[in-house]
Amino acid sequence: MQVTRDQLLECLSVPRWADDVLAGVPYVDRATLLARADEAARTLTDDELEQALAGHPRIGERAAAAHNAAASAKEQAGVVSTGSTDVTERLAAGNAAYEGRFGRVFLIRAAGRTADQILAELERRLGNDDAAERAETVDNLRQIAMLRLEGMFAMASLSTHVLDTAVGRPAGGIPVQLLDASGARLATGITDDDGRVASLADDLGAGPYTLRFDVAAYQPGGFYPEVTITFTVAEGEGHYHVPLLLSPYGYSTYRGS
Repeated sequence: MQVTRDQLLECLSVPRWADDVLAGVPYVDRATLLARADEAARTLTDDELEQALAGHPRIGERAAAAHNAAASAKEQAGVVSTGSTDVTERLAAGNAAYEGRFGRVFLIRAAGRTADQILAELERRLGNDDAAERAETVDNLRQIAMLRLEGMFAMASLSTHVLDTAVGRPAGGIPVQLLDASGARLATGITDDDGRVASLADDLGAGPYTLRFDVAAYQPGGFYPEVTITFTVAEGEGHYHVPLLLSPYGYSTYRGS
């Protein structure tokens, strides 16, 4: 598994961390990449902490152009959707108090947290001493980096089903193969009585794949003994459903849900 320097720096803007992770390329799998990245992010020097925080927006504010603005906006979506005027004002006051107390922007993993939860954490952390707060900031930077990296290399799952449009019913008993870009077989299945293979794969990375349907097993002597569908899995997508609509002299497909 490959990863680029630019991808890593979008997760955590610390060149040394990126270099540590890149030293292990190519990784045998996603889990090994994530473990290496997690370990390398657990300790930051003062200079690295400053590098990592540069461009990170205050909670409730937009990121600077130099930062990963899209990721920050997504991570802070809960602040926008759940924050009342009172909470928003208290967050702004808390941000100012924090910067006066510690001399840096308040940093927290905002993803999955509401505005009230973030405010509670901000007010709690204002009571930390310098060492404890530095440790919490480094750990939250690590959490953010790992969430972003996991999102970049999220694995996709795949299902399919076949509908015989000539008779208006599912096509069961069709062998299905999943192939990678090199033509290597990754998985096999057979459509059930509902015409489905509900879980053909659950660990697909980004890239092109091909589904091969042995149609001859279902309609011997038909015009299409085999149907192949090549499709592309994008980064960060969760599930792909690729159906086949089949008739004796034609077929079609689409991305389902």
